[in-house]
Amino acid sequence: MREDHEKSKAELIAELNKLRFAVAGTDNEKYRNIVEGLPQFVFELDTAGNLRYTNEYALKSYGYSPKDVIDGLHLADIIHPDSVSQAQNSVASILKGEIIQGEEYIALRKDKSTFPIKVYSQRIVENNRTAGIRGIIVDISDMKLVERALLKSETYYRTLFENTGTAMTIIDTNSVIRSCNSQYERLSGYSTQEIEGKMCWSDFVPPEELERMQAYHATRTLKTNSAPDNYEFIFLARNGIHKQVHVFVGVIPDTNDRVCSLIDVTERKEALQALRKSEERYELMTWGANDGLWDWDLTTNSVYYSPRYKEILGYTDEEFPNQISSWENAVHPNDAKRCIAANRECVDGKIDQFQVEFRMFHKDGSIRWILGRGGSTKDENGTVYRLSGTHTDITKRKQAENALRDSEERYRTIFENATDGIYQCTLDGQFLTVNTAMARYMGYDSPTEMINTINNICQQMWVNPNDRQVFLQELAKNGTLQNYEQHIKRKDGSRIWISENARAIYNDNGDIEYYEGFLQDITTRRFNESTTKALYAISAAITITRDLSELYCAIHAIIADVIHAKNFFIAQVDEITDTMRFVYFRDEKDDYIDISGISDPNQNSLSINVYRTGNPFRFSSARPNDIAMTKKIGIIGTPPAAWLGVPLRLNGKVMGVMVVQDYSNPLQYSKTDVTFMIAVSEQVAMAIERKANEESLTRLNEKLESKVDQRTAELKTQTAELENANKRLRKLDEIKSALVSSVSHELRTPLTSIRGFAKLCARDFTRYFHPLTENKQLKGKGERIRDNLGIIDTEGERLTRLINDFLDINRIESGKAAWHDSLLNPCDIITKATTTASGSFAAKTGVQLKTDLPSTSRLIHADPDKMHQVLINLLNNAYKFTPHGTVTVSLRDNGESLILSIIDTGPGIPDEELPHLFEKFHKSPLGDTIRIADRGTGLGLTICKEIVEHYGGAIWVESTFGKGSCFSFSIPPVPGTKTKCTA
Repeated sequence: MREDHEKSKAELIAELNKLRFAVAGTDNEKYRNIVEGLPQFVFELDTAGNLRYTNEYALKSYGYSPKDVIDGLHLADIIHPDSVSQAQNSVASILKGEIIQGEEYIALRKDKSTFPIKVYSQRIVENNRTAGIRGIIVDISDMKLVERALLKSETYYRTLFENTGTAMTIIDTNSVIRSCNSQYERLSGYSTQEIEGKMCWSDFVPPEELERMQAYHATRTLKTNSAPDNYEFIFLARNGIHKQVHVFVGVIPDTNDRVCSLIDVTERKEALQALRKSEERYELMTWGANDGLWDWDLTTNSVYYSPRYKEILGYTDEEFPNQISSWENAVHPNDAKRCIAANRECVDGKIDQFQVEFRMFHKDGSIRWILGRGGSTKDENGTVYRLSGTHTDITKRKQAENALRDSEERYRTIFENATDGIYQCTLDGQFLTVNTAMARYMGYDSPTEMINTINNICQQMWVNPNDRQVFLQELAKNGTLQNYEQHIKRKDGSRIWISENARAIYNDNGDIEYYEGFLQDITTRRFNESTTKALYAISAAITITRDLSELYCAIHAIIADVIHAKNFFIAQVDEITDTMRFVYFRDEKDDYIDISGISDPNQNSLSINVYRTGNPFRFSSARPNDIAMTKKIGIIGTPPAAWLGVPLRLNGKVMGVMVVQDYSNPLQYSKTDVTFMIAVSEQVAMAIERKANEESLTRLNEKLESKVDQRTAELKTQTAELENANKRLRKLDEIKSALVSSVSHELRTPLTSIRGFAKLCARDFTRYFHPLTENKQLKGKGERIRDNLGIIDTEGERLTRLINDFLDINRIESGKAAWHDSLLNPCDIITKATTTASGSFAAKTGVQLKTDLPSTSRLIHADPDKMHQVLINLLNNAYKFTPHGTVTVSLRDNGESLILSIIDTGPGIPDEELPHLFEKFHKSPLGDTIRIADRGTGLGLTICKEIVEHYGGAIWVESTFGKGSCFSFSIPPVPGTKTKCTA
């Protein structure tokens, strides 16, 4: 293995990152092992809103499987479209660091069913960067069901109150009108805002009638021991008009409030008075009120029923004749006796007026409820000779009353059977009503026991009495409280967390008379939230604390936020020294001291016992069994009133213990506290281990950084030397390019002259001197001279090609080449190149030139001359090395690039030659087998490579020795273009 100083900087950094990754451990795996068993929705989202983790409980609740999460679930898949925008805005805010808790949404299951939820979440920070969101979800379906039921009951009651068709009011014991409906507004001429809580019933009695009304009430109360339940009086409307009103009064059960129903009988009274004064009955009845009118002449025993009277029962005049028997036959048998008795009392003069509610049969067989009112007319002797009155159809009112009574019964059923606690309570802390669920939450056997036991909830229920003042202040300020969370005590002294919705009920003076609401037991949710929050905080503390000392303090603060932890310590076991070391210790009575020899069976303490057994231990001095157990184990230091210790495990092995204790309250720690300490203990152990590794890593990092700095200094020196060398090379390259350009141009001028004079000499020699030779020997020498002049021209041509290729490659490499790019049809380029080469192929028998082109092709953006040069170079090579067979030029589109290929049936290329084909001046040994005139310069393929790579393409060769070769190159096409190919 190489030493550190022998490694490069990149190797050292890679090794450092590898160590850091190893130290990072499996935080998420630990966390998920903890939350997987929680009976709560737990989830994680990445920054794009994709679900990257959820526990089994959440999957079952939503109807998804782990595979669904792997396949990909987005926020929009689990939230109803109506709530997606709200959820996305909340996610964006939380990712920015804002705190948003308890937001309500409509969730969407896999089967597209919905349910309401509340979400509590926070941002995930990994490596100082926001990685997503973690949180929990609470199903609030049951709570919403109760809220809807209560709202429905209240809405139903209000609807009946508003739509009875009768003016109605609710009056308190001080005669103040607490509530009235729209019919009462029309009757009085005042608005609801002017009446409710501000006006009394006496405000609607004329001053001259007020004394008489009060005396009437007093007289009636003395006779019946109760206030009158129905009577008529003069009603004073806003415009000063007096109206005759009949009022029915009832007391609301369990209250001192009265509900009054007022009927305007002004028209009826006027009609009856007119009837008494005139015998013109038909005219009077035609213009009568909406009530049915009747008139019974006792002298003749004749009865008159108005058209409206018969219309109420569905009869015509012929079907309902003016006879006593008509009425008697239509009255319900169960009500007939009572109705006749009322009429008889009036006939006998015992009463002047009567009112009775009874049932009558409609023509269609249905039942109509009738309010019958009547009065007597007497002669000068005081003898009753006439009864007259009205019949009012009160069927709808009766139906409304029955519906209201049913609604109240349904409300009472919901109240008693609701799973949430429902209550009414005074400001001084006395419960008025509680339901069964409320009593059960608080540990009482019945609502009655709870109401009788608790007379001051501030002292008997609230954990922190000061919070009571805050609660009442908020209630007085806003009138309502939503999702108000508080810590309360049960009957047995245990504590639970509740979420409460409350609203104030005001009296007629605008003061709060009492408040009512409902609550949920959220102890489990709060525990899950506290546990999750603590786990997050401990995980975050690893990265934000500088060393182990700060980490211990952070863990203490996190634990203390959830349970009482004034006295707190963490102990770790050093197996090498056989010692329990108290690495962190905060105690109000004792100082810490490390315990040695813990493997000795005679050495014992509560902390050692937790370490040895690997089980949590909770002690309370209020439990005799606990006292006996601690005496057997042994206590070091001041005996506590309450003690709770849990083992710290890492990878299944106990590494130490974590303890909280209290010296005054023996009931300080509950089973919930034990569960919490166990839940966070493994995270604490992992955090301590990771922080210790980080400190070791920091020391190693400092050592490595020192070595890296030393190595960096050496690399800087080498870099400077390389820079100097590069500068010299660039200068030499510039000199080379200038030299090549100059020499090439200088060579082409004399070379052109040499080739020209060689051709001239050959022509003149052939024309003028060679024919004069008659000697056979001189004739042969003449032919040799002519051939030598041809060789001079051929070699000059080769030298010209070499110079041209040399100049091309030099211009390309130096960046001085000119590129005239335009949109090109690749098929046209191929056709032009094959046409140019066809003359050479035609002169070579046994070799055929072919093309293989598609019907259409995408365009390319390139220099047509450069593309032509590439194809000609490749075709010339194929021509030179193919003695017989075919040379094929093809074009195909692979989706990403256009591929142009030149395929020959020549001798092929050995494998060892393939890697060097595109190098400068490289020539295959097979070149020795071709004619001198056909030999290349060794730069053609290099030029092809430079041109193709300039356009972002690639060039390559595939060859089978003895069978042929395929030279191909790719060119990127222009997207969205298409053209026809023509051969």
